[in-house]
Amino acid sequence: MRRDKPVPRLEYSERFAEDLAAVTSSQVEKRIMRVLGDIESFAEFGSKDVPASIHARFGDGVRKVAVNPFDLVYTYYPQDDLVRIEALVHQRAAR
Repeated sequence: MRRDKPVPRLEYSERFAEDLAAVTSSQVEKRIMRVLGDIESFAEFGSKDVPASIHARFGDGVRKVAVNPFDLVYTYYPQDDLVRIEALVHQRAAR
C-alpha cells in the first residue's frame, strides 16, 4: 500500500500510560493496541462528538474511539502532524 501522507507522530500522556497499566483484560488491551494502529494510520479516525466532561478536560480538537468499556481519548494536531494519546476514560464516567 502506498502512502501519500506521512504517518503522524504519536505522543502518549502519563495519564494514558497509567490508565493502560490498570487495564486487566488482555482482550481489551489488544483492542486498544489495534485502535492505536488505526489512529496512527488515520489520525481523523475518532469521533469529535465527545461528552462535555471530556471536552472540558482535554479541550478543542479532542476525539474519542470506543474500546469498550473505555473511550480512548486523543487530540490531533494536524499542523504539527502529531497525535497526543490523552487517556482511557471509562464510558460510564464520561458525561
